[in-house]
Amino acid sequence: MSVYIDIDRCIGCRTCEAACQMEHDGQGHINVHYVEDLAAVPIFCRHCEEAYCTTACITGALYKDGEITAFDASKCSGCGLCTLACPFGVVWTDRIAHKCDLCRYREGGPACVNACPAQALSDDFDRAVSMARSRAALTIAAFRGVR
Repeated sequence: MSVYIDIDRCIGCRTCEAACQMEHDGQGHINVHYVEDLAAVPIFCRHCEEAYCTTACITGALYKDGEITAFDASKCSGCGLCTLACPFGVVWTDRIAHKCDLCRYREGGPACVNACPAQALSDDFDRAVSMARSRAALTIAAFRGVR
C-alpha cells in the first residue's frame, strides 16, 4: 500500500495534516510544503522498497514489514541516523523518530486520504495511474490543438 499524490488537485488546505494529527494523538506525519505560488505538495514517508532509514537504524526500530516501512517506537534511541539517511527528509526525530505509518491499523485506509476534500491523495494505485493518464492525454490533445 502507498499513498499517491496528485499535486494538480492539492489546494493546500492542510486538511491531511490535521487528519493525521488527530489519528496520531497530535503528532502528524505529513506536512504540506508550498512551492512559491506554483503548488502545494504533501510530503510524507514514501515507504521505499530499499529504505535507507531501515539500514541506518542501529536499534531495529525502523524495519520493512512487507511493502511498509514500519516503526517500533519502543526500540528507538533517538539517535537521528534515520533522519540523515532518508533521501526525502520525511523521517525526523524529537527524542524518538516520527514517520508515516499509512494508518495501517486504521479501518478504512489512511486518515489523510479519507480527509482530503480535493481528492489529491489516493491509496488506489490504479485510480492514480488512470487520472495521470487522462491528464496526460488532455495535455497532449491541447498541445496538438485537438479538442
